[in-house]
Amino acid sequence: MPATAVQDAVQSALDQKIGKFKWILNATGEMIYLNYGTSDPAKVERIAADAASQVPHVARVFTRHQLTAGAPMTDIVGRRVQNGFNLVRGGDLVVVLEPYWLYGTKGTTHGTPYNYDTHVPIIFMGPGVKAGRYDRPVKPNDIAPTLATMLDVEIPTGNMGRVLDEMLVP
Repeated sequence: MPATAVQDAVQSALDQKIGKFKWILNATGEMIYLNYGTSDPAKVERIAADAASQVPHVARVFTRHQLTAGAPMTDIVGRRVQNGFNLVRGGDLVVVLEPYWLYGTKGTTHGTPYNYDTHVPIIFMGPGVKAGRYDRPVKPNDIAPTLATMLDVEIPTGNMGRVLDEMLVP
């Protein structure tokens, strides 16, 4: 999908419904940063999100307001987008394409919220590790407390992960 397809739709919709203006400050991958000018931000976001959602192969569009309002997302895609959203650097729109669709014609990313793009195997080997395969979900922030436990050092302050006890020799 051309990287500008969504941006062009957003710019056109805002031009038509509010007036000619440089509505998009920047866009990087799935994030669009809007220029609100003197317009109502909620109105600009709503029009932009509606326009983006009409582009072929766009699965979901999240607004900054949705992601910062604290309302829990009810599905895994929404939760993953919300958990990955940076309040300071995040865009005003987060556009999620349908599974297996990417912007551009070359390369790949690991930035989609779909299982095929978020599942990464983790391998632990050595003394203190029980041989086997463990199918319980693991998050990247589980690695540090597990390694700390294996090395018998303090778990990093502020870590939100869990120790992967199921694979450690008691």
